[in-house]
Amino acid sequence: MPGTSVEVLRPRQLGGLKIIKAKERPPHMNILIYGESGVGKTRLAGSADSVPRMRRVLVVDLEGGTLTLEQNNPDVDIIRVKTWAEMQAVYDALYAGDHDYETVIIDSLSEVQKFNMYDVMKNRVDTSSANIDIDAPDMRAWGINLEQMRKFVRAFRDLPVNTIFTALMKDDKDKKTGLSIKKPNLSGKLASEVAAFLDIVVYMYMKEVDGEQTRLLLSAATDDVVAKDRTGKLPVVMLNPTMETIIDLIEGKAKVEEAAEA
Repeated sequence: MPGTSVEVLRPRQLGGLKIIKAKERPPHMNILIYGESGVGKTRLAGSADSVPRMRRVLVVDLEGGTLTLEQNNPDVDIIRVKTWAEMQAVYDALYAGDHDYETVIIDSLSEVQKFNMYDVMKNRVDTSSANIDIDAPDMRAWGINLEQMRKFVRAFRDLPVNTIFTALMKDDKDKKTGLSIKKPNLSGKLASEVAAFLDIVVYMYMKEVDGEQTRLLLSAATDDVVAKDRTGKLPVVMLNPTMETIIDLIEGKAKVEEAAEA
């Protein structure tokens, strides 16, 4: 009617897919923590057990390096995975939802890629009449490995839980600039692509600060480091980070000074 305000009902679906408001996004986070061996990546990831809304925590251990959890977070659950088939079985169980985990840690993504390549090469040897060296992957094997790892990261990222990946670090020389860039230690294009799949990618390292060896976390990309923070809530550099501090920052419950000279 003239002069009457009419509420326009907007569709809640488009193309058969549900439409949600940005504020209705699930509260789960996904993060990749990468760095050299021994800097504390597993310890940082395991500290999720100190955050009530992230508990219970499951660590999918592919490296066998969970001793630090026994010392610092003894109540986290650990499942040791030694093959790609076992990794798939763990995912299937988590996807089915018959569990009460709020956080899943993949330790580490670098090892997951190796496990997948072993599986790819074994399948090729088993199904090919050609004489294939199982320890010498060719371009086809690398292509299969890359695509399966893309699917792997996306699949775990999309589970209705908090997902924390760890990875080793590698220095990757840029062919155009000649600069050495620190990236997650993943083969092929995945080293650069993985940052696009996840909300938070942080580089963890050790440095002497005020006379003490200190753990630091870089959350913003630089000329020689791959990093990102889609939340925009984390400082560029964090000193001695914990998951509790990271969550409090993201939720606006805490402020942490940046280590300006780190």
